[in-house]
Amino acid sequence: MADNPTLIPTHLVLGFLGAGKTTAILNLLKQKPEGERWAVLVNEFGEVGIDGAFLSGQGVAIKEVPGGCMCCVSGVPMQIGLNSLIRFHRPDRLFIEPTGLGHPAQVIETLTGEFYKDAVNLSASVCLVDPRRLEDKRVLASRQFHDQVAVADLLVASKADLCTSAQLAQFESWANTWQPAKRRIGQISGGQLPMAWLADV
Repeated sequence: MADNPTLIPTHLVLGFLGAGKTTAILNLLKQKPEGERWAVLVNEFGEVGIDGAFLSGQGVAIKEVPGGCMCCVSGVPMQIGLNSLIRFHRPDRLFIEPTGLGHPAQVIETLTGEFYKDAVNLSASVCLVDPRRLEDKRVLASRQFHDQVAVADLLVASKADLCTSAQLAQFESWANTWQPAKRRIGQISGGQLPMAWLADV
């Protein structure tokens, strides 16, 4: 399936609230090649919505999931938004930002299910983690957090510029404990997530 050029490369951008997902997505969109159409499916417009009108003129379509949660059991709100983007915008690349409190399993199940197998290719997924949150045992014990990290191909320390060297070292040590090993472990500041990291996986 990954080798079918007609499928839309689709990336999940995961992370808890405040991890910097929206900022990272906006920076990814700035790296869009001329002539390509990209699309973003988000839970809430937030910052992306503010720039939505501008982005539409740059070949980027933004769609909010009706009802606010694409991780619900039925997955219907997500499918409505996804169908709209695929049908009316025919993107060359798609980014999906689920809610920070949601479990990604339902989203992945939808994307890899029978209905979308001839439309999208679930490509590299990234989970953004603020290393300072790793000092909170409640975060480490969170099932949602664990599930988001577990499904990600890339594990990225966001807001590295706001962390101490000890916090970054702790992140690196923690990130390397995951099995199977992540395809890439990195650090970014200001949401400057390189598109090459996603494209390489």
